[in-house]
Amino acid sequence: MVSFMLRYRLLLAFPGLLFAVGCDDAPTAAADSDLIVVQAYLYAGEPVSDVRLTYTISLGSSDTTAPPINEAEVLLSRDGANYALVPTGIDGYYHYPGADLTVEVNDRFRIEVTFEGQRAVAETSVPPPPVSVAISGEVLTVPEFTRGRGGGGGGGGGFLDNSLDVTWDNPEGLLHFVAVESLDLTTESILPDIVRARFGGFRFVSEPTSGETYTINAFTLEYLGRHVARVYRVNEEYAALYLGRIQDSRDLNEPPTNIDGGLGVFSAFASDSVFFQVVRE
Repeated sequence: MVSFMLRYRLLLAFPGLLFAVGCDDAPTAAADSDLIVVQAYLYAGEPVSDVRLTYTISLGSSDTTAPPINEAEVLLSRDGANYALVPTGIDGYYHYPGADLTVEVNDRFRIEVTFEGQRAVAETSVPPPPVSVAISGEVLTVPEFTRGRGGGGGGGGGFLDNSLDVTWDNPEGLLHFVAVESLDLTTESILPDIVRARFGGFRFVSEPTSGETYTINAFTLEYLGRHVARVYRVNEEYAALYLGRIQDSRDLNEPPTNIDGGLGVFSAFASDSVFFQVVRE
Protein backbone atom coordinates (compact mmCIF):
# COMPACT_ATOMS: atom_id res chain seq x y z
CA MET A 1 0.00 0.00 0.00
CA VAL A 2 1.37 3.42 -0.94
CA SER A 3 1.70 5.68 2.08
CA PHE A 4 -0.23 8.95 2.29
CA MET A 5 3.01 10.96 2.24
CA LEU A 6 4.13 9.19 -0.92
CA ARG A 7 0.85 10.08 -2.60
CA TYR A 8 1.26 13.67 -1.38
CA ARG A 9 4.70 13.69 -2.99
CA LEU A 10 3.01 12.55 -6.19
CA LEU A 11 1.15 15.85 -6.25
CA LEU A 12 4.28 17.83 -5.43
CA ALA A 13 6.25 16.01 -8.11
CA PHE A 14 4.27 17.70 -10.88
CA PRO A 15 4.10 21.45 -10.11
CA GLY A 16 2.86 22.19 -13.63
CA LEU A 17 -0.07 19.90 -13.00
CA LEU A 18 -0.88 21.72 -9.78
CA PHE A 19 -0.92 24.97 -11.72
CA ALA A 20 -3.27 23.43 -14.24
CA VAL A 21 -5.91 22.70 -11.60
CA GLY A 22 -5.25 25.89 -9.69
CA CYS A 23 -4.21 24.50 -6.34
CA ASP A 24 -0.91 25.68 -4.92
CA ASP A 25 1.40 27.55 -7.23
CA ALA A 26 -0.54 30.27 -9.03
CA PRO A 27 -4.00 31.73 -9.75
CA THR A 28 -6.05 30.08 -12.47
CA ALA A 29 -7.97 31.63 -15.31
CA ALA A 30 -10.94 29.38 -14.70
CA ALA A 31 -13.55 31.77 -13.34
CA ASP A 32 -14.12 34.94 -11.39
CA SER A 33 -16.09 33.17 -8.68
CA ASP A 34 -14.88 30.46 -6.32
CA LEU A 35 -15.20 27.03 -7.89
CA ILE A 36 -14.66 23.65 -6.29
CA VAL A 37 -11.36 22.12 -7.40
CA VAL A 38 -11.33 18.33 -7.10
CA GLN A 39 -8.19 16.19 -7.03
CA ALA A 40 -9.51 12.67 -6.47
CA TYR A 41 -7.45 9.56 -7.20
CA LEU A 42 -8.46 5.92 -6.80
CA TYR A 43 -5.89 3.09 -6.72
CA ALA A 44 -6.81 -0.51 -7.56
CA GLY A 45 -6.47 -2.71 -4.49
CA GLU A 46 -5.95 0.22 -2.10
CA PRO A 47 -8.15 2.20 0.32
CA VAL A 48 -9.77 5.45 -0.82
CA SER A 49 -7.71 8.13 0.89
CA ASP A 50 -6.50 10.50 -1.83
CA VAL A 51 -9.32 13.01 -2.36
CA ARG A 52 -8.50 16.70 -2.03
CA LEU A 53 -10.86 19.68 -2.32
CA THR A 54 -9.91 23.36 -2.65
CA TYR A 55 -11.23 26.58 -4.12
CA THR A 56 -9.88 28.20 -7.25
CA ILE A 57 -7.82 31.38 -7.00
CA SER A 58 -9.12 34.03 -9.38
CA LEU A 59 -6.82 36.12 -11.53
CA GLY A 60 -5.74 39.28 -9.74
CA SER A 61 -5.84 37.67 -6.32
CA SER A 62 -2.87 38.21 -4.02
CA ASP A 63 -3.30 34.70 -2.61
CA THR A 64 -0.76 32.06 -3.63
CA THR A 65 -2.31 29.06 -1.86
CA ALA A 66 -5.79 27.84 -2.67
CA PRO A 67 -8.06 27.63 0.40
CA PRO A 68 -8.93 24.05 1.38
CA ILE A 69 -12.55 22.90 1.59
CA ASN A 70 -13.00 20.93 4.82
CA GLU A 71 -16.76 20.67 5.28
CA ALA A 72 -18.07 19.35 1.98
CA GLU A 73 -20.39 16.39 1.48
CA VAL A 74 -18.44 13.90 -0.62
CA LEU A 75 -20.17 10.80 -1.98
CA LEU A 76 -18.49 8.02 -3.93
CA SER A 77 -20.73 5.53 -5.72
CA ARG A 78 -20.33 2.31 -7.69
CA ASP A 79 -23.02 0.00 -9.08
CA GLY A 80 -25.73 1.69 -7.03
CA ALA A 81 -23.81 1.51 -3.72
CA ASN A 82 -22.89 4.79 -2.03
CA TYR A 83 -19.87 5.50 0.19
CA ALA A 84 -19.66 8.74 2.18
CA LEU A 85 -16.15 10.18 2.49
CA VAL A 86 -15.08 12.10 5.61
CA PRO A 87 -12.24 14.55 6.34
CA THR A 88 -8.88 12.99 7.18
CA GLY A 89 -7.84 15.80 9.54
CA ILE A 90 -5.43 17.22 6.97
CA ASP A 91 -6.75 20.40 5.32
CA GLY A 92 -8.79 19.62 2.24
CA TYR A 93 -8.31 15.83 2.28
CA TYR A 94 -11.07 13.21 2.49
CA HIS A 95 -11.10 9.41 2.78
CA TYR A 96 -13.44 6.48 3.20
CA PRO A 97 -13.12 5.13 6.78
CA GLY A 98 -14.86 1.78 6.28
CA ALA A 99 -13.47 -1.60 5.23
CA ASP A 100 -16.31 -2.55 2.86
CA LEU A 101 -15.01 -0.70 -0.22
CA THR A 102 -12.46 -2.32 -2.53
CA VAL A 103 -11.28 -0.60 -5.70
CA GLU A 104 -10.90 -3.15 -8.50
CA VAL A 105 -9.81 -3.08 -12.14
CA ASN A 106 -12.65 -2.13 -14.55
CA ASP A 107 -14.80 -0.66 -11.75
CA ARG A 108 -16.60 2.53 -12.72
CA PHE A 109 -16.97 5.14 -9.98
CA ARG A 110 -18.86 8.40 -9.64
CA ILE A 111 -17.94 11.18 -7.23
CA GLU A 112 -20.32 13.91 -6.12
CA VAL A 113 -19.16 16.91 -4.08
CA THR A 114 -21.69 19.32 -2.53
CA PHE A 115 -20.58 22.49 -0.76
CA GLU A 116 -22.31 25.86 -0.14
CA GLY A 117 -24.80 25.42 -2.96
CA GLN A 118 -22.26 24.12 -5.46
CA ARG A 119 -22.32 20.61 -6.86
CA ALA A 120 -19.42 19.00 -8.72
CA VAL A 121 -19.66 15.51 -10.22
CA ALA A 122 -17.40 13.25 -12.27
CA GLU A 123 -16.94 9.63 -13.30
CA THR A 124 -13.90 7.45 -13.92
CA SER A 125 -12.99 3.84 -14.64
CA VAL A 126 -10.16 1.86 -13.06
CA PRO A 127 -7.71 0.86 -15.83
CA PRO A 128 -5.94 -2.49 -16.13
CA PRO A 129 -2.50 -2.73 -14.52
CA PRO A 130 0.77 -2.33 -16.45
CA VAL A 131 1.94 -5.36 -18.40
CA SER A 132 5.11 -7.43 -17.82
CA VAL A 133 6.60 -5.30 -15.03
CA ALA A 134 10.13 -6.47 -14.22
CA ILE A 135 13.35 -5.26 -12.58
CA SER A 136 16.92 -5.85 -13.76
CA GLY A 137 18.13 -7.12 -10.38
CA GLU A 138 17.11 -7.78 -6.80
CA VAL A 139 19.97 -5.88 -5.11
CA LEU A 140 21.13 -2.28 -5.53
CA THR A 141 24.60 -1.77 -4.06
CA VAL A 142 25.60 1.71 -2.89
CA PRO A 143 29.08 2.82 -1.83
CA GLU A 144 30.10 4.05 1.58
CA PHE A 145 29.87 7.83 1.52
CA THR A 146 33.08 9.58 2.58
CA ARG A 147 34.43 13.12 2.53
CA GLY A 148 37.31 12.21 0.24
CA ARG A 149 37.36 12.23 -3.56
CA GLY A 150 39.68 9.33 -4.09
CA GLY A 151 38.95 5.85 -5.42
CA GLY A 152 36.78 3.19 -3.88
CA GLY A 153 33.62 5.27 -4.03
CA GLY A 154 35.04 8.12 -1.92
CA GLY A 155 32.86 11.21 -2.18
CA GLY A 156 29.92 9.14 -3.32
CA GLY A 157 31.02 8.79 -6.94
CA GLY A 158 29.67 5.26 -7.04
CA PHE A 159 26.13 6.57 -6.68
CA LEU A 160 26.12 7.24 -10.42
CA ASP A 161 27.49 3.82 -11.33
CA ASN A 162 25.03 1.46 -9.61
CA SER A 163 21.42 1.36 -10.75
CA LEU A 164 18.46 -0.90 -11.47
CA ASP A 165 16.06 -0.65 -14.40
CA VAL A 166 12.32 -1.14 -13.95
CA THR A 167 10.68 -2.12 -17.24
CA TRP A 168 7.20 -2.83 -18.59
CA ASP A 169 5.55 -3.44 -21.96
CA ASN A 170 3.97 -0.33 -23.48
CA PRO A 171 3.42 -0.81 -27.24
CA GLU A 172 0.68 1.84 -27.34
CA GLY A 173 2.81 4.54 -25.68
CA LEU A 174 0.45 5.03 -22.73
CA LEU A 175 1.55 7.19 -19.80
CA HIS A 176 2.99 5.45 -16.72
CA PHE A 177 4.82 6.65 -13.62
CA VAL A 178 6.93 4.83 -11.04
CA ALA A 179 6.66 5.28 -7.25
CA VAL A 180 9.53 3.94 -5.13
CA GLU A 181 9.08 3.44 -1.39
CA SER A 182 11.25 2.12 1.40
CA LEU A 183 9.74 -0.74 3.39
CA ASP A 184 12.32 -0.44 6.20
CA LEU A 185 12.02 3.14 7.46
CA THR A 186 13.87 2.34 10.69
CA THR A 187 17.04 1.21 8.92
CA GLU A 188 20.20 3.16 8.20
CA SER A 189 20.11 6.19 5.92
CA ILE A 190 22.20 5.98 2.75
CA LEU A 191 23.70 9.45 3.15
CA PRO A 192 24.99 11.08 6.36
CA ASP A 193 22.73 13.54 8.13
CA ILE A 194 24.85 16.55 7.12
CA VAL A 195 24.28 15.76 3.43
CA ARG A 196 20.57 15.05 3.89
CA ALA A 197 20.14 18.34 5.75
CA ARG A 198 21.80 20.27 2.91
CA PHE A 199 19.96 18.73 -0.01
CA GLY A 200 16.62 18.01 1.64
CA GLY A 201 14.33 15.10 0.92
CA PHE A 202 14.63 12.65 -1.93
CA ARG A 203 12.22 12.31 -4.80
CA PHE A 204 10.25 9.07 -4.76
CA VAL A 205 7.92 9.54 -7.75
CA SER A 206 8.90 9.72 -11.40
CA GLU A 207 7.43 12.04 -14.00
CA PRO A 208 4.83 10.33 -16.18
CA THR A 209 6.46 8.75 -19.22
CA SER A 210 5.24 7.11 -22.42
CA GLY A 211 8.36 4.92 -22.42
CA GLU A 212 8.96 1.43 -21.07
CA THR A 213 11.73 1.89 -18.50
CA TYR A 214 12.68 3.82 -15.37
CA THR A 215 16.15 3.79 -13.84
CA ILE A 216 16.49 3.68 -10.04
CA ASN A 217 19.75 4.98 -8.58
CA ALA A 218 20.86 6.10 -5.13
CA PHE A 219 19.83 9.73 -5.73
CA THR A 220 16.16 8.64 -5.72
CA LEU A 221 16.49 6.67 -2.47
CA GLU A 222 16.96 7.53 1.18
CA TYR A 223 17.37 4.30 3.14
CA LEU A 224 19.09 0.94 3.02
CA GLY A 225 16.94 -2.20 3.19
CA ARG A 226 13.86 -3.46 1.38
CA HIS A 227 12.13 -1.30 -1.24
CA VAL A 228 9.15 -1.60 -3.55
CA ALA A 229 8.83 0.02 -6.98
CA ARG A 230 5.25 0.34 -8.22
CA VAL A 231 4.53 1.04 -11.86
CA TYR A 232 1.20 2.86 -12.31
CA ARG A 233 -0.76 3.05 -15.54
CA VAL A 234 -2.22 6.54 -15.90
CA ASN A 235 -5.90 6.82 -16.78
CA GLU A 236 -7.07 8.98 -19.69
CA GLU A 237 -8.37 11.87 -17.54
CA TYR A 238 -5.07 12.24 -15.72
CA ALA A 239 -3.13 11.88 -18.97
CA ALA A 240 -5.15 14.70 -20.55
CA LEU A 241 -4.55 16.96 -17.56
CA TYR A 242 -0.83 16.19 -17.48
CA LEU A 243 -0.33 16.64 -21.22
CA GLY A 244 -2.29 19.91 -21.11
CA ARG A 245 -0.50 21.31 -18.05
CA ILE A 246 1.55 23.92 -19.97
CA GLN A 247 -0.25 27.25 -20.19
CA ASP A 248 0.80 30.01 -22.60
CA SER A 249 0.69 33.27 -20.64
CA ARG A 250 -0.47 35.07 -23.81
CA ASP A 251 -3.53 32.83 -24.16
CA LEU A 252 -4.73 31.46 -20.82
CA ASN A 253 -7.31 28.74 -21.35
CA GLU A 254 -9.27 26.58 -18.97
CA PRO A 255 -7.24 23.46 -18.20
CA PRO A 256 -8.56 20.03 -19.19
CA THR A 257 -10.98 18.69 -16.58
CA ASN A 258 -13.54 15.91 -16.26
CA ILE A 259 -15.33 17.62 -13.34
CA ASP A 260 -18.85 18.80 -14.19
CA GLY A 261 -19.58 21.90 -12.10
CA GLY A 262 -15.96 22.43 -11.00
CA LEU A 263 -12.34 22.00 -11.98
CA GLY A 264 -9.66 19.39 -11.46
CA VAL A 265 -9.62 15.67 -12.12
CA PHE A 266 -11.20 12.46 -10.87
CA SER A 267 -9.07 9.58 -12.06
CA ALA A 268 -7.98 6.05 -11.25
CA PHE A 269 -4.75 4.06 -11.42
CA ALA A 270 -3.71 0.43 -11.41
CA SER A 271 -0.23 -0.80 -10.60
CA ASP A 272 2.10 -3.76 -10.48
CA SER A 273 5.10 -4.03 -8.16
CA VAL A 274 8.67 -5.28 -8.05
CA PHE A 275 10.93 -5.49 -4.99
CA PHE A 276 14.62 -4.97 -4.35
CA GLN A 277 17.17 -4.57 -1.57
CA VAL A 278 19.55 -1.65 -1.07
CA VAL A 279 22.85 -2.65 0.58
CA ARG A 280 26.31 -1.19 1.21
CA GLU A 281 29.29 -2.38 -0.81
